[in-house]
Amino acid sequence: MTDKALETIAGAMTQQTALLEKMATKTPATSGTAGELHGVGSIFGSHSIERDVITAHIRPFGFASRLPKIPTVFAQPFFASITGFTGDTGDEAATPCADNPYNFMKGCDLTAQFGRVARDTKTIEINDVMLRKNRGDFTDLILQGKIQGESGFVPANMSDAGILNIMTKAEMIGACVSLERKLCDHLWNGSPANNNAGGGYAEFPGLSNQIATGQVDAHTNAACGALDSDVKDFQYCDVCGDVNPITGFSKDIVEYLSMLEAYLYFNADRMGHLPWTAAIVMRPELWYVLSACWPCLSNSSGCGVIDTALIDVAPNLDAHAMQLLRNDMRNGMFIDINGRRYPVVTDTCITEKTNIDGEGWVGLGQYASSIFFVPLTIGGGFPVTYIEHLDYRAASTDTALLRGTEEFWTDDGKYFWAIEHTKWCYKLSVKSQQRVVLRTPQLAGRIDNVLYTPLQHFRESDPDSPYWADGGVSQRGDETTYAVWK
Repeated sequence: MTDKALETIAGAMTQQTALLEKMATKTPATSGTAGELHGVGSIFGSHSIERDVITAHIRPFGFASRLPKIPTVFAQPFFASITGFTGDTGDEAATPCADNPYNFMKGCDLTAQFGRVARDTKTIEINDVMLRKNRGDFTDLILQGKIQGESGFVPANMSDAGILNIMTKAEMIGACVSLERKLCDHLWNGSPANNNAGGGYAEFPGLSNQIATGQVDAHTNAACGALDSDVKDFQYCDVCGDVNPITGFSKDIVEYLSMLEAYLYFNADRMGHLPWTAAIVMRPELWYVLSACWPCLSNSSGCGVIDTALIDVAPNLDAHAMQLLRNDMRNGMFIDINGRRYPVVTDTCITEKTNIDGEGWVGLGQYASSIFFVPLTIGGGFPVTYIEHLDYRAASTDTALLRGTEEFWTDDGKYFWAIEHTKWCYKLSVKSQQRVVLRTPQLAGRIDNVLYTPLQHFRESDPDSPYWADGGVSQRGDETTYAVWK
C-alpha cells in the first residue's frame, strides 16, 4: 500500500473520529417536553371551549420601546468627549515677542459592553403538532388581548397570531416572553459583575450603572468629572411631602425635580447641545402618586406668603382646575418642570424597594425607587441614548456554507434562532446580544430613594415579584373512556 493511500485512510479515520466525538457531545433536544395545545390532555383540546380565549397575562412595558435600535458588529466601541480645557500654563508675556500662557484640551473616552441572553423552547415531538383529540377539537381559537409586551425587547416578526393553534409558534412566543423579561431588567439593572465565566450569559451595564458619578476614561481609568451625572438622594422622604414616620424627615419633590432639570438644562445649554429631547422615567406606581400631588405642589412652590384676597371665592374651582391638570398629565403622560414639558415614561423594570429590602426606612405598604432624567437627542436630533445589537446578518456569508442546518435571524439581525433535531423531536433556541449606550451621562440624572404609598400596587410581569400572578394548569386530564381491550 502506498504512502499516499495510507494518508488518505488516516485522514478519513480522523474525520470520522471527529464526527463521532461531535455526535457524542451534542446536546439532544430534550429541554423539557412542550405542553400540547390540542389533543388528549392538552390545554385547549381536552374539553369543549368557546372560540375566544382571553389573556390575563401581564406584559412588560417600558423605556426601551422609545429608544432607537442600531445594528453593529463592533465588540468594544469608544465614544469620545471633550471634557474641557486646562487652566493657563506659563507667565504673562514680559515683552511683545515673549511667550504667552497656553492651555491643553482634555478628553475622555467612554465605552459600552454587550450582554448575551439566550432562551430555549421546550422539546416538541412532531406527532404533537398535528394530533387533535377528535372532530370536536377545533383549531380556530382567537386570542383576545396581547401576549407580547411593549418593552422594546420583542422580536417584531413574532405576532401573537396562531399562538393558540400552532404549537411551534406558541413555544417560540414563550421563549420570547422569557427573553423580554430578562432584557427589560438588564436595561436598568444589568451589571457585568453577574456574567458567567464561560460567556453563556452576560449582562450589559444598565442605565442605573451608567447614570452615575465617578465616570472614568475607558483607556486610562482617569477620572472624568465633567461627564458625571447629577445624582440626588431623596432619603426615603415621601414624594408628596408627608413626613416619613420612620425617618422624621420630609423633602420637596418639586424643588428636587426642578433643580435636577435646571442643572441638566444648564449643561445642555452651555455645552451647545440645544435643542434637545429628554424623558422622565419612573415606575408606574410612583407616577400615579406623583401626578396626584404635583399640580398642587408645583403651583404653590415658592409661595411663602399667600394673599387670601387673590384666592377665588369658590375654592372648588381651584381644586377642579388641579384635578383637570392631574388628569391631563396622566392621559398625556407629561410633566412640566421649570416651564418646559417632558414626556413621562413608566417602566416596571426599575428596581423598587419594599419594607423587606428598604434598609429599615420603608414601612409596610410603602415603596421606594428612583426617578430618572434621560437625554434622548441633542443638537436637533443626534441620538445620545440608544440600544445597539449585534447584527447577526453579518454572518450570512459563513452560515450559508452550513448546508442542511436550520438557522435564521430576525428583526434586522437582532435575534438569532437555531433549530436542533433529535430524530422526530426538535427544539428552538433564540439569543440576542444587546447593550444600551449613553453618550452624554453629563446630561442625565436621577433622584434615588423616593418614597411613595399607593393605595394598591399594580400587578407585575416579573414572576419573582409578589405582585405577579398566574394560575391554572399547563396540561389537563381527560375523561375516562372504556373499551374491550382496556
